[in-house]
Amino acid sequence: MAKIRFGLSFIVMMFSILFNTIDAALLTKAPEPLTEQALVEMQERFDEYELAEEITVVKASALTLAQRQAVIALQGLVARDKPQIFIDYGYEANRYALNEMQSKGHKLVYNDESGKPWKFSTIVAKFKPYIADGGYTLFATEEDHGQLNTAVNLTTLNGWLPITPADEETVIQLGLEKKADISGDNIDVRYLKEFYNENKDKFRNDSLVHMYYYAYGMRDFAVQQNIFVMYVDDSDYEGRVFRDSVMKDLKPSSTIFGWCQYEIKFTESASRYGHHVIPSDHSFNLSILSSFDATEEKFAAPCEGRVELDPDKHYVAVVYSDGDNLQWIQNGFSEFHTWQSYNSDIPVSWTFAPIAAEVSDIDVKRTLANSKNATFITGPSGGGYARIMNMNSKELEAFSDQTASVMLESGLEIMTLLDEIKYGNFDSSMQKRLGYFSRYDNIKGGILQLDPNNYAGGGGRVYFSDDKPFVTVGFSLWHPSENADEVTNEWLAEQAAIINAKPADIKTINGYTVINIHPWTVGPDDLAYFLSRLDDSVEVVPVDELLAAIEQNIPHEFAQPE
Repeated sequence: MAKIRFGLSFIVMMFSILFNTIDAALLTKAPEPLTEQALVEMQERFDEYELAEEITVVKASALTLAQRQAVIALQGLVARDKPQIFIDYGYEANRYALNEMQSKGHKLVYNDESGKPWKFSTIVAKFKPYIADGGYTLFATEEDHGQLNTAVNLTTLNGWLPITPADEETVIQLGLEKKADISGDNIDVRYLKEFYNENKDKFRNDSLVHMYYYAYGMRDFAVQQNIFVMYVDDSDYEGRVFRDSVMKDLKPSSTIFGWCQYEIKFTESASRYGHHVIPSDHSFNLSILSSFDATEEKFAAPCEGRVELDPDKHYVAVVYSDGDNLQWIQNGFSEFHTWQSYNSDIPVSWTFAPIAAEVSDIDVKRTLANSKNATFITGPSGGGYARIMNMNSKELEAFSDQTASVMLESGLEIMTLLDEIKYGNFDSSMQKRLGYFSRYDNIKGGILQLDPNNYAGGGGRVYFSDDKPFVTVGFSLWHPSENADEVTNEWLAEQAAIINAKPADIKTINGYTVINIHPWTVGPDDLAYFLSRLDDSVEVVPVDELLAAIEQNIPHEFAQPE
């Protein structure tokens, strides 16, 4: 019987994929854009709460791993009323956020009534009134996807604290009672499917958290916002079929938080249903940060004036693809801040996740405070990581609407799209899809990171849509070893020589190159050396100026560099 159910699920999934593929190939013309007011009304899709005057700060290092997961769930429960628990993971961004909260009048409380730093028992005792029925769910271990995520889902549904046996005696002494025990359950795909089908109508249908057990982000936000949490390995075929069925139940352009095992399989799966992924497996404290109004400042509008060019120079824009995922912006963004500390006159452009403007605008403030001559564009693919070649007309309309909305909210007006060239009709198909985005006045153009060839598969060609340029990456500074330790000055000089050999030709696309910088192999010092080896015949400009120059100087038609 189980095999029959699996077979039927497989057939349904394959039919859905086939239907989407055919519909994508027969893509209809983009509809009229929504009004700006309609885009504004799409913003703030997640519930926002008023912060408490007193913020309790607990250090993650004071908790065991199991206790940390319990306090994260408690953090989400408390945040349903007034967010007031902040877990300090020791990052610079944590200190920045806490200082900003304090500067806006919030009292930070680091110690309990006895003057000692908060620990598990004192945190639970203080916030016990927020635990429904004074109850807890006993689950076996925090080192199991199904056990942990199911316990957290029960927290969302019932308000009970998730506890492992190691801490059961502690919470009993604090007066909590066991309300559910899943510690002996074998939580496999069949179990998850039955749990989901029984409870899916109790969770919101515009979001999903996909989170492995060894990550600590997002579960507080999931509890607060009533989001279903799950995880299946991409190597688990039956699990993927189940995950696809969950994604199919969500409305188009839903947000998939968290991360995965195999990036391409996961993002393609989400995109087949019109959804987008926000890499956020280590996005912490969103239940409080999403309600902290840190700034009204937005990213600067792109260049609109006439760009003066030297006909004897080749023009390049250097785009560091380092800010395309939310968790990295929140906890590091170290390449950006390190590069900014060099005080270089060479303009480097950065990708940035626009959803931060809604769920963590403290990171927008921190980034802008150190922006200097930096230029910012969205990470892939606008509203979130999606592969638009997998979307049908309805899904693409919803996703492009969502992208225009979050870009308006953040002030970002140039987008990044990431996809892969797989079919012979790719150019015509991509051209039609770009029209869904270019129909919006607040989207001025973009760059395309196209595989294969490490985002440089597009070879520098340009598409014009509504007279707006969308330029593919023409060169990717990405070490083939995938190992930062193997990057040498000799290799960097060889790569610079490739750029130095490019022609000066401001009247065709031959004269312009978008250079992608791979953050996991090319660090700021490497980039500095690479740029130092560029000849005077090469001019580095911000990406917005490069797009403006292309728009102003070359014919508005598809063009492939020679």
